[in-house]
Amino acid sequence: MRFLVEAFDKKTDFQAFVIELPAGCDEQIKAIMGWTKEQHGWEGYDLSPQHIQAIEKLIGSSIVNPDFYFQLTCNV
Repeated sequence: MRFLVEAFDKKTDFQAFVIELPAGCDEQIKAIMGWTKEQHGWEGYDLSPQHIQAIEKLIGSSIVNPDFYFQLTCNV
């Protein structure tokens, strides 16, 4: 499964950037998101500040920005 974090501009709703999460992080993402079921590969989720903070630790980089809202997509 490929996981992408997508950032969208709050004023325009246009996508500002996309970050692909590291391969093999499925278990960490499951824990961050609190999933109890397997994902199918078409899901999308709004990310809370707590989700973003945990994902930043996973990728070792800061992505938070008050101008954007964030979503996580699951892709096969």
